[in-house]
Amino acid sequence: MIRVVIVEDEKPARDRLRRLLQEHADCTVVGEAADAAGAAALIDRERPDLAFLDVEMPEGDGFEVLRRVRHAPRVIFTTAFDRYAVPAFEVNSLDYLLKPFSRERFAAALDRARQALQAGPGPAPAEIVRLIEEIRRAAPATAGAGAPRGPLRIPVRRASKIVLLDPNDILWFEAEETIVFARTAEARLLVERPLNDLETLLEPGFFRIHRSYLVNVSQIAEIQPEDGGTARVVMKDPARTPLPLSRRQARLLRDRIPW
Repeated sequence: MIRVVIVEDEKPARDRLRRLLQEHADCTVVGEAADAAGAAALIDRERPDLAFLDVEMPEGDGFEVLRRVRHAPRVIFTTAFDRYAVPAFEVNSLDYLLKPFSRERFAAALDRARQALQAGPGPAPAEIVRLIEEIRRAAPATAGAGAPRGPLRIPVRRASKIVLLDPNDILWFEAEETIVFARTAEARLLVERPLNDLETLLEPGFFRIHRSYLVNVSQIAEIQPEDGGTARVVMKDPARTPLPLSRRQARLLRDRIPW
């Protein structure tokens, strides 16, 4: 049986995690906490196998919780902010659930936890503290008024691993209903971020050519006008893939790239 604690500052989020865990017979919730101090005390008292840990909460953050505890459970971070993805994986978290996440995405994270628990114990608390302190010392170099607007890396999933892509290496993003993929010259990779959010984070280097496509402007090879005001955007990938350019977005793109 996997002993789990839930650390979330909002009750609806705690309730949803508990409901999702109830669907898995090999998991039992041994406690919940809503702030960093309560979370550290709970973890050291119950010594759980796994913690679902919110990043932002009262009296500290999820990284502060890991710095305080003597017992080091396996950790799956939950947050509404993708800017914590790199620090989360640097402290050996198993996964990073970006809210709102689906039941299927939750189940995949839990599978990863099962595999890790079968493989043996995680890093000792002292190692986690060392990693956290390294992250905190490095933070001033990238924080503040001069920081880039978008993320420095885009977390994507490659099989059981999280790969951090440089946006310059991404040709385009494509959406299939609510699932988003990043296309590079070599692969099609799952991105756990809505296309609308990626559009906001990555402008002006990326442009939304269609409701299902967000392209790297520097990776456009050709624009092929069609009848009726629509067009095709041909990308620089090896297959020279044509992507649809909607009538409305064609007018906006023409303002940036006259043709």
